[in-house]
Amino acid sequence: MTMMTPKHWNRVLIAAIALLTTWLLVLLTPVHDLLRLTGLFNSSVPAESINPPVDPDTGYYLEELGEGAWFVSGWSHNAMFVVTDESVVVLDAPPSLGEAYVDAIREVTDKPVSHLIYSHAHTDHIGRADLFPEATVVAHALTAEALEARKDPRRRAPDITFEGRHSLTVGGVSIELAYHGPAHGPGNIAVYLPQQKVLSMIDVAFPKWVPVHEFAIAEDIDAYFAVYDHLLAYDFDHFVGGHANVGDRQDVQDQLDYALDVRESARAAAGNAPVQDIGKILAWTPNPYVTANFGFERMTAECEAPVVDRWDDRLGGVDVFTHSHCRRMVFQAITE
Repeated sequence: MTMMTPKHWNRVLIAAIALLTTWLLVLLTPVHDLLRLTGLFNSSVPAESINPPVDPDTGYYLEELGEGAWFVSGWSHNAMFVVTDESVVVLDAPPSLGEAYVDAIREVTDKPVSHLIYSHAHTDHIGRADLFPEATVVAHALTAEALEARKDPRRRAPDITFEGRHSLTVGGVSIELAYHGPAHGPGNIAVYLPQQKVLSMIDVAFPKWVPVHEFAIAEDIDAYFAVYDHLLAYDFDHFVGGHANVGDRQDVQDQLDYALDVRESARAAAGNAPVQDIGKILAWTPNPYVTANFGFERMTAECEAPVVDRWDDRLGGVDVFTHSHCRRMVFQAITE
């Protein structure tokens, strides 16, 4: 008969404590959170949040924004282009659109694509830059640095880079580019068409939806909140965010209001359960990660519930991603 060594007993004890903690979490977790954890989300979304109807035959949805500016959406990503007197200027080249992007442009005009603007370096938005091999690529200097490090042949190096602001005039159309900080990531720029009153900033505001996981994996959460002051200072009627619907000023304001609500709710939850108190409650746990995660989940749930109640009928995806937003902001609240 094999004797249990102290090491084995320690493992059994740790496993038992982990199991007990899991059961405690289940017992103390509201039903809404259990549904979220098991993937049984509320499948309904507000009617106005339903994404544009992509034509299954063409693979794209096309909408005119005025004075040569167009919004084009695929199954998961969107972009825009503007037709000038001379040529076409495109913003981004999402792989999810692929060749359908070119087809959408050709539905409108046969003019050549002269310029491709990179919103930022992420491949899900510019991974098909090869569709426009003759275009002059314009991007922020930090985007150029990121692409140089990655050496991805699908995302060729920019021909023109800038740091603060840059203006283009192509075929009588003015295009203003500006860097307002690393809201989503280094080099992520705002693209503004003043004549058409169209503004774009990718992966920051998601019109009529909440952002995806952890505020679209914002690398600098303080910069994420700060960029809204810059966006709302523009005079615009249409907003292109890279995902979901084409939006407007109210959509950008709603996104900021939602984010502020999450932040305040997270701060309140963190204040109600200081980290040192959580440590005292479960000080006997030999695995400190179990203790920490238990505390973070409780604070996250306390943040999440009121936010979901306030926003579930206003923005799509509240039941799916608010948990991750609250968890991100709980960590922010206990460290700021």
